[in-house]
Amino acid sequence: MHRNIGSAIRDLRKKRTLTLKQLAKRTGLSVSLLSQIERAESSASVTSLYKIAHALKIRLPELFSRV
Repeated sequence: MHRNIGSAIRDLRKKRTLTLKQLAKRTGLSVSLLSQIERAESSASVTSLYKIAHALKIRLPELFSRV
């Protein structure tokens, strides 16, 4: 069980052997924002979460089920 959505995103990203830079390119989000989301230093909008889930090839509800 993850503490927050950011740690779930980080675990999924690493499982898929993606760097923050690669995920940023796939989502159109900045490396800085993704890093802040993963560290729970910034809240992610629903739009950002959708982009992240799509880039990780999972559905948004699946992302939330990991929290």
